[in-house]
Amino acid sequence: MKIRASAALVFATLWCAGAGAQPHVRVAEVLTATSDVHDMAVVGDRVLLATSGGLVVRRGDQVERILSSRDGLRGVRLRSVSVVTDGVWLGGVEGAALVRVDDAGVSRPVRHLALRRVQRVVRFGGATWLGTWGDGIFRLEDGEGARPRRVPLGRHQALSRITDLRVHGEELWVATAGAGIAIIADDGSVTRTLRQGLADPFVWRLETDGDRIVAATAAGVTVIGPEGIVPDAPPTALSRRLPVTDVRAVLRTGDTWWLATWGAGLWHAESTASAPTRVGPERAARVRSLAAVRDAVVVGHDAGLGRARVGDTELAVLDTGGLPSSDITSLAEAFGALWVGTFSQGLARVRAGRAEAVAQATSRWGLDGRINDLAVTRDHRGQQTLWIATDRGLWWHDGRRFTPVEERGTPGRVHVTSLHVDRTDGSLWVTSSRSLCRHASRWQCWSGDSRLPIVNLHAVTTDGRGRVWVGSLHGLYRFDRATGRFERHTVSSGALPVDWVTALEPWGNGVVAGTYHGGLSWYDDSAFHIEREERGGLPAGWVNPHAMRWVGSRLWIGTQERGLLVGWRGEWTRLRTSDGLPSDDVTAVLPVADGRVWVATRGGLARVETGR
Repeated sequence: MKIRASAALVFATLWCAGAGAQPHVRVAEVLTATSDVHDMAVVGDRVLLATSGGLVVRRGDQVERILSSRDGLRGVRLRSVSVVTDGVWLGGVEGAALVRVDDAGVSRPVRHLALRRVQRVVRFGGATWLGTWGDGIFRLEDGEGARPRRVPLGRHQALSRITDLRVHGEELWVATAGAGIAIIADDGSVTRTLRQGLADPFVWRLETDGDRIVAATAAGVTVIGPEGIVPDAPPTALSRRLPVTDVRAVLRTGDTWWLATWGAGLWHAESTASAPTRVGPERAARVRSLAAVRDAVVVGHDAGLGRARVGDTELAVLDTGGLPSSDITSLAEAFGALWVGTFSQGLARVRAGRAEAVAQATSRWGLDGRINDLAVTRDHRGQQTLWIATDRGLWWHDGRRFTPVEERGTPGRVHVTSLHVDRTDGSLWVTSSRSLCRHASRWQCWSGDSRLPIVNLHAVTTDGRGRVWVGSLHGLYRFDRATGRFERHTVSSGALPVDWVTALEPWGNGVVAGTYHGGLSWYDDSAFHIEREERGGLPAGWVNPHAMRWVGSRLWIGTQERGLLVGWRGEWTRLRTSDGLPSDDVTAVLPVADGRVWVATRGGLARVETGR
C-alpha cells in the first residue's frame, strides 16, 4: 500500500511507538523452474533431475518429489547430480549438498559445502573429489569436520573450469573447458594430459565404454582406448555427420549410439553405415544430458524433459512442472492470473498454483523474450491492460493479443527499463535508455535538454504530492511535468550515497531511493537522509532494479545476492536461502489482492507470509 501525504505524520508516530515490533517473515511456498533440466542420474527405479528449480525426483511416470530451498537446499539452481557410495551430491550455483536415497525416497540435505557450481563428484583413492566450474578440483577426505582442499592441476586458466570427472581404472580423468583432459593419480599428481588428437579441447562429458573413454566435445566425439585415440570409432564417425558438432552428451544402449547436441537436438544411429536420425521437436534443440531408463532414453534439454526409443522421430514429453526460467525479473497480477517476466525466456502465467509458459507471445506476436518490467492499468470501465517493458520496446496485452507500442511520440523500439502506474490519475510512466514517457489519453516523452540530457534511466515513481521522481545511472531527478524540466540530485549535492539509482518508492511527500551499491536515500520533503550498509543497520546496500515495494507499513527490498529486506530505517528483518528463498538475488516484490506477497528471485518465486 502506498503511503499518502496525509498519513505521513501519523505513520511516523505509530512507527516510533512500535519500532521494536519486528514482523515474523517466512516462506510459505516456492514455485521454481523445474522444467530447465541440466543433469540427471538414475538411482534404482528413480530418475533424479538437477534443474534450475531444485531436484526433481521421478519414479515411473510420476514426479515423486521436488527438493527445494524449503527442504534445506541453499539455493535451487542446480547444475549437477552425482551418485557416490555415501549418497547423492547436488551441485548448484550457490553451493553443494549431499542427500541420501533409500526405499523411502530422497532425504533432506545431510551436508552442505560452500563450493559453487560443482559439475561432478566422484569417489577416488579413498576420498571424495569435486570438480567445479571456475575454481578447479577439490579433494574432500572422509570425516565430519573435513574441509575440501584444492588440488592444483596446472597454470592453464581453463584447468579451473571442470566439466566432468570419470574414474577409469586406477586413474581419475578430468574434463576441462578448453584444456582438454587431465589424468591424475590418487595423490593428486597430474600423470599426463590429453589435448592433441581430441576433436576439441573443450570437453563436455566423459563416458566409459568397456576399456575406452568416450569424450563429448565442442567439435564432435573422441574415443580414447588403451593405445590412444581411436580415429574411426562409431560415435566419432557419427558425430562428423551431424549438422552441429557441439556434442554435450553421449550414451550407448545396446548397438545404438545417442548423441546430444547444443543446437541440433538429439540424434541416434545403430551403426556408422546408417545415417543418424534426428529426434524432434525443434524446440528441444539444445540438449544437456541423457540417461538410460529401462528400454528408453530420458533426455534433458532447456525446454524440459523428454523420452525417446529407437526408431522415434519425436520426443515424448515428460512433465516436470514449474516455470520456464528461474531468472525472474518482474511480476504483475492481471486477467485472474499472476504474470511472470523472465530474463530471457519471455512471459509465464501462474493460475491455480500451476505455471505455464506463454509461448505464443514470442512465437506468434514476436514479443522480445527479455522482460524488464510489468505493470497493469485500468480504464474507466475497469478493463485491464498489461504493459510489458522489454529490451526491444514496450508492448501491451489486452488478454487476447500482444501489441507493440510503435506510434509516433512513444518510447520506440529501445531498451525499456521500468514502469509505474500513477495512483492519482492511473496514467502510465515509462523509463527507457533514452527518455521518460507518460501515457494517459496520449503519449508524451521527455529527454531533457542540452544543459541536462536524460539517459540511462532505471526507475520512476510519483510521491504524495504527485511529483515525478526518476532514477538513473547519473543520479536522482525530480521532474516538473508543467515545464518539462529536470532537477538533478547526486552524490555531490549530498542527496545520494552513489549516483546509480536502481529503485524508487514514494514515502509520504517524499521518496525512498535504492542504489546499486550504496544503500538507501530517504527524502522527507525537506532533506535527504542516507542509510548505508552497516553492522546493526541496513543489512545490504545492493538494491536490485525496481525491487522495492511498500507492503502495509513496511518497505520490502530485493537485494543483489543478499536476500530480502523487510522493515524500516534502522529496523530490518532479512530473509535468505537458508530461510527458504529460492535465491538470495531478489528481483521483484508483488503484494496481491488476497493478502499474499510474491517475491521473485533469480532462482524462482516464493510466496512469503508475515506476522508478529
